[in-house]
Amino acid sequence: MSDHHHFPEELQIEILKRLPVKSLLRFTAVSKSWYFIITSTAFISAHCRHHRNGNSAANLLLLRRYNKSYKVEKCSVLSHTDRQLLSLNNSHELSFPISRVIRYLRTVGFYNGVFCLSEDQCSDPHSVTLWNPSIRKLRTLPCPSIRPACQFRFVLGFGASPRSDDDLKVVRVVYERKGVNLDIGPVIPPLVEIYSLSTGVWRRITAPGVNYYIVDYIWPQAFVNGAVHWIGYKLLEDKSFQSLIAVFTMTDELFDEIMLPDELLSVDPSNLSVIVYEEFVAVVKYSRRIQGDSCELWIMKEYGVVDSWTKLPTIELVGGMKKLVGFRENGELLLSTKKSGLVSYCPDTRVVNDLGILGNNRSFYVHKYLGEFLVLLREQIPL
Repeated sequence: MSDHHHFPEELQIEILKRLPVKSLLRFTAVSKSWYFIITSTAFISAHCRHHRNGNSAANLLLLRRYNKSYKVEKCSVLSHTDRQLLSLNNSHELSFPISRVIRYLRTVGFYNGVFCLSEDQCSDPHSVTLWNPSIRKLRTLPCPSIRPACQFRFVLGFGASPRSDDDLKVVRVVYERKGVNLDIGPVIPPLVEIYSLSTGVWRRITAPGVNYYIVDYIWPQAFVNGAVHWIGYKLLEDKSFQSLIAVFTMTDELFDEIMLPDELLSVDPSNLSVIVYEEFVAVVKYSRRIQGDSCELWIMKEYGVVDSWTKLPTIELVGGMKKLVGFRENGELLLSTKKSGLVSYCPDTRVVNDLGILGNNRSFYVHKYLGEFLVLLREQIPL
């Protein structure tokens, strides 16, 4: 069992980083040297980069939802490359570790095999958890340091810097309301803090020049190009508003904004939602946030270039369709329904297929599944 000691460590790493997570977990028990290699920050980062670039599981789809009838969280990995309907019969379930769910945990984001989950729609407005289902490890983040005494609202973002994409970060943007006249709106610039997995603490940063608001937390984020993207808006001098995409870069920890196409600038920001389409930033425009009868999908084909926004054909929300939640490899769209189900919609034929998958309407979360990752392996919290 000691033959591996005769190989240079660099060669061992080149071999080990190509192996699946389950094998690596077993190999941590082979010897102390392999244990320290596999659990090292450098190896975990190298393993992440290799498997993200290899894209070996691009034909898989991650689906998370909360079944309110049985009060249980479900997380499935499904194949979605062919023209057949998505089916739970051809999936495998990921064991969900948190049993004390009151309604459901909101998915802030998913990156390098790790979920960022928030209980801010339930009992504790400050509880955030990172969960890696591949290695059955989780970390509950400490309470944020920014807890204003006045009324406030906040949004969360999740991702990592491309320079060290195993060092996950959660950014928390807090808008205070001061004074008795709440019609004036929240205070800008907001208060901002960042949690980094490498340090294990929340850290305050400044947000100079941020003169926009980020829309309520129930809408999702999109993590693309090393940055978190939210729907935001500015209040103009004539008391009107201008919608935009608010951006926070994880590497530089700076805020920025991306202009929307002219057709979306004056759209109520609560009727817009940001989403990842393939590797592009995209925006969904609903005719109404609640009980809308149609939606449009706009895709930014060249990052940061306003002229690259491209509109796809309007989707009529028939058959109880309510919210766009994801995409299949074959071009079909996945939408939640008013009856707490999931359907697939083909834009070419306009055929809607009920997938027989149930879940709370807001709990559906769909993401491309790139395989298993070792992030959080060094955590000492057993499940």
